[in-house]
Amino acid sequence: MSGMEKTTTLPRPNDTMSIREGSHQPAGDLPQSKAVFDQGHVDVILGVIADDGGVSADALDPALQRRALRKIDTWVLPLLALTTMLQFLDKSTLNYAAIFGIAEDTGLVGTDYSWLASIFYFGYLVVQPVAANLLQKLPPAKCLAVTVFIWGVILFMHVVCHNWGGLMAVRFFLGMAEGVVTPAFMLISTAWYARRDQPLRMGIWFAFNGIAQILGGILAYGLGHIHSSIASWKWMYLVTGALSILWAIVLWFVLPDHQGTAWFLNAAEKRAAIEMVRSNHTGVHNNQFQRSQLVEAVCDPKVWLLAVMALVWNVPNSIATFGSLVIENFSFTVLGTTLLGMPAGALEFVVMLVITFVCLRIRSIRVWCMVTALTIALIGSIMVFAVPFENKHALLGGYYLLYAFPTGYILLLGMASANIAGHTKKVVANSLIMIGYSVGNIIGPQFFLTRQKPRYRLGIGSCLVSFAILIALCIVLRFYLMWENKKRAAVRAEAERQMQEEGNTQYEFRNLTDKENPLFVYVY
Repeated sequence: MSGMEKTTTLPRPNDTMSIREGSHQPAGDLPQSKAVFDQGHVDVILGVIADDGGVSADALDPALQRRALRKIDTWVLPLLALTTMLQFLDKSTLNYAAIFGIAEDTGLVGTDYSWLASIFYFGYLVVQPVAANLLQKLPPAKCLAVTVFIWGVILFMHVVCHNWGGLMAVRFFLGMAEGVVTPAFMLISTAWYARRDQPLRMGIWFAFNGIAQILGGILAYGLGHIHSSIASWKWMYLVTGALSILWAIVLWFVLPDHQGTAWFLNAAEKRAAIEMVRSNHTGVHNNQFQRSQLVEAVCDPKVWLLAVMALVWNVPNSIATFGSLVIENFSFTVLGTTLLGMPAGALEFVVMLVITFVCLRIRSIRVWCMVTALTIALIGSIMVFAVPFENKHALLGGYYLLYAFPTGYILLLGMASANIAGHTKKVVANSLIMIGYSVGNIIGPQFFLTRQKPRYRLGIGSCLVSFAILIALCIVLRFYLMWENKKRAAVRAEAERQMQEEGNTQYEFRNLTDKENPLFVYVY
């Protein structure tokens, strides 16, 4: 029992551990200068707190925190949502190009189109270690802006491609450019929102994938009526490329790095915004690599479980690339196909908002919400797989139900954001999850074989099997996190008792991992 007692004893205010030696600053010994925090061993937000003279009573005022939250929702959330919309529109432009003659114009045959879908995620996969390093050392907001600008330029380059090799090259580099986005979004969402607020906010920005599908259908329908020397599929890339470059400029100047630099918050609201995320125990940003946190990340079973789930979850994501071909094979016209894809985006948007709102209102229901989304998608995949081909309306209805599955995926990302602490550990875990995401998206298109048109039995079957496996893995994840909480209950109770006796220990912003922090509670 002596080992347990040593683990649960919190540092007292008169302890003198040094931040510069790599240990964590004890409560009651908070530095009075921001310079100390520049060493990177603790969260940058502690520098803001120290320079402001500690926690004020105003910062804890619920009314002030609600006002700060409204402003964050007004400025940060729309920027994330519109960036998500652009990202989905950009990478799915190939989906619309497929029905406007890109295969004929560039000589695609056999599995060439499937490899164009997969190569994007090879780029996504390759860039993950680079993305992890950038997001550790640089503010995610600035990384995001530069990334959007680069992918806008690459979209323009699609227009000069005349063969499969050229398209493979630009698709690979587009994947590299967009590979920074989701890890950056996960860090930004964790930094700006309390854990209880994260599922709905992450659901809102991710739901704009559905808006992108609606907008993409309208855009493709309009551009499909253009008759000029420039092919319709090239117009898609020109328009989305221009939008991306303009949006990158907006992000650079408008999206702040953290609460301390938020131009839309006054001094009191900045402190209130910081206090809102204190209970996350995940911090805001730390720019120094911690080897011990890397080791903990790669040895943590839940990190690998989340990564495997991300892999399986994104095998069905190939439906985003092949969706137009699937609908067209239901014997609809080319322009009609562009419009008939829009309700799938609307369903994704509505399901995303409803289910993530439920997560906001009801505690300990996140995994069951993931299972609900997967069950809807499973029903849809069974319909598309099994309904007689003559029943076009049922096939189309089943196809729409498939688009419930992204809701579960954003909840999976939310589970990772809420249950992994320590900045280096978060960055490494996010990278592993994105590697799983990339591998799943590489594998998925290979199940859609041209010779199996119009039913794509193997492709739709892969979706069906993936959803069934994921339902089982979700249940495993829930019970594993419940077991972890129960195992840590005694340690947590002792830590809370000492807190009451000795005061606030500032564990929330000391760059502790979820396993190091005795107060950390996993959510599920």
